[in-house]
Amino acid sequence: MKPVNVFRSLLLLPAALGMAACGSPDADLPSIKTARADIEFLVAAEGELIASEALPIALPRDIRMEFNIVWMAPEFSAVKKGDVIARFDDVQIQLDREASVLNVAKSDFKLAGTERTGRLERTRIDHEAERVDGERDISEAFSEADERLFSRIELIDILADIEYLDAEASFLDWQFDTLDQRTRAEQNMILAEKQGELSKLEKQDSALSLMELRSPADGTFVYSKTGWGGKMRKSRTVHAGMPIGMLPVKGKVRARLFVPESDAVGLETGQPVRLWLDSATDRELSATVSSVSPVASPRDRKDPQKFFRVEADIAEVDAELMRVGSRLRAEIITGQIRDGITVPSQAVYGEANANYVYLGGAAEPVRRDVVVGRRSPDLVEIVSGLEPGDRVSLVTPAGES
Repeated sequence: MKPVNVFRSLLLLPAALGMAACGSPDADLPSIKTARADIEFLVAAEGELIASEALPIALPRDIRMEFNIVWMAPEFSAVKKGDVIARFDDVQIQLDREASVLNVAKSDFKLAGTERTGRLERTRIDHEAERVDGERDISEAFSEADERLFSRIELIDILADIEYLDAEASFLDWQFDTLDQRTRAEQNMILAEKQGELSKLEKQDSALSLMELRSPADGTFVYSKTGWGGKMRKSRTVHAGMPIGMLPVKGKVRARLFVPESDAVGLETGQPVRLWLDSATDRELSATVSSVSPVASPRDRKDPQKFFRVEADIAEVDAELMRVGSRLRAEIITGQIRDGITVPSQAVYGEANANYVYLGGAAEPVRRDVVVGRRSPDLVEIVSGLEPGDRVSLVTPAGES
């Protein structure tokens, strides 16, 4: 027996409820009559085709800078190797480069200044040394003169002058000996600053060479997605190594599906999937769940609704029909029941470890304990506790909680 489609069964539910109410004059509450049937548990999903193999397009990882996109080739456009597929804003980089060039020039000017200052300082020291030597010669000449020509105080002053001139000469010798060392230290500091600016300049020149990003191969250019599911776009800031787009390998695609958190009941890998592309709604495709995200997360930062991400491998890929980015809808078959009884989820209640339903069709609904099995977002399998023909209330009776 062919399984009953859950969605078609639910469409017939209002008609069944109407017949139930008309056929049972004692019924006070909406109810459904149970029957055994073959049922599929289905989870509805929407999504798109993504590349299972693709050549990523990204900025080199060794450029530690940020880039603002000012233009991108249209998504899904055919590109040839070497075609420009993205351009970046170079205004700030050009300004930074000009500043670096100016700083390098300043460093060269400072280096030249230290050379000039060193030469002037050496000349000054030489002149001071000559002056000290001359004054010392004069002082020594007076110190050797007849003591009767000078008073004792004058002799003491002459000797003090000699000691001072000796100290001054020693200081000038130290200045001369350390002049080159001090000059080199100052120059090394300036050279370090210059090298830093040259490194910046090299980095900026490398960045300017990347202001046009070209396709590495022939293919169809597809935009990359951000962590929130949005796509790359003009004015977005990207980092080195961050994917901007990709060139999918033709025919290498799989389905990426999004299931609302509230509907994600019983999802597992290996489950069969039915797919319909928006571009070919009359053609049913088969796939198998290959992965289910461990937690639900929003698809868009502006929308708090959470989804589980499910990826499915397609059984037969039509490379001409199935293109990356094609929208689709899907039914994930989470379980099948053969000759079983199911009721709508809203009819089953639970407390502690017990589950129960209310039997309708009478003035006083009766609570009936049941054992449940598999579930879908809309249906619950009743393993025991109900028999075919039982009428189950779809609403809580008055006075019950």
